[in-house]
Amino acid sequence: MTAGPAPDRRVRDVLRPWLPTVRIAGIDVVDLARRDLVDRAVDAVKRPAPAPTVMFALHVGGLNETADPAFVRVMNAADFVYADGMSVVLLGRLAGARWMERTTTTDVGPEIVERLAFELGRPPRVAIVGGPPGLAERAVAVLSGRYGVLDAGTCDGYRDDFTAPLAAIGEREPDLLVVAMGMPREAEWVRRHRAGITAPLVLTAGGLLGFLTGDETRAPRLAGRTGLEWVWRLAQRPALASRYGHGALTVARLALRDRRTTGGPP
Repeated sequence: MTAGPAPDRRVRDVLRPWLPTVRIAGIDVVDLARRDLVDRAVDAVKRPAPAPTVMFALHVGGLNETADPAFVRVMNAADFVYADGMSVVLLGRLAGARWMERTTTTDVGPEIVERLAFELGRPPRVAIVGGPPGLAERAVAVLSGRYGVLDAGTCDGYRDDFTAPLAAIGEREPDLLVVAMGMPREAEWVRRHRAGITAPLVLTAGGLLGFLTGDETRAPRLAGRTGLEWVWRLAQRPALASRYGHGALTVARLALRDRRTTGGPP
């Protein structure tokens, strides 16, 4: 990954409210409950800043990339990074988090859309970039049927030049831009195209589109509550085995390091 320097934090802090964070593998992750996170996201649309508010999810795939300083800089350039998965919550608690809870994009994405539909007093305009051809269109159609959203433009993630699709999306004045390409690609995409994004809120979404369209099914509620949703996903997509295996080693290494740093038992 290549990345320029992150925006000066002094400038960013002037443009956004202070958020409590803890540092996980070099990345500042917000110490907020899911409900508070949704409140911040909705507020970003209702009271937009001069530049888009960017939300990144940190999950086990992202933890696997934290040995790359460029990836860490890209993540820290977001307005806030939240804990997508129990492994991140565990590391957050070791780092001193008090309120952080598991906030998967597959849950928080639709919740943000639903809240926008309720609070804006009009149908929210949602644009989606990512996935193979046709998937973004099917996903926004699902959101339209569930929450009455307006299609503010879609584009697949398999192309080199996004100039024309971004211009077309900008003309439709989206409230929310969902970028679903998987980490670290989606974070790098936002970094490259941030200056051309007109939506007040940008949400990276990983595998959200497949869950919306039914291409993948959600784990039973008990598995989600106990942090075992990865077992369900692995059964559906065996190709994830390498990522989860690598992730388990990464989490163990980071947890051991954080316990030593905070004075816990070796």
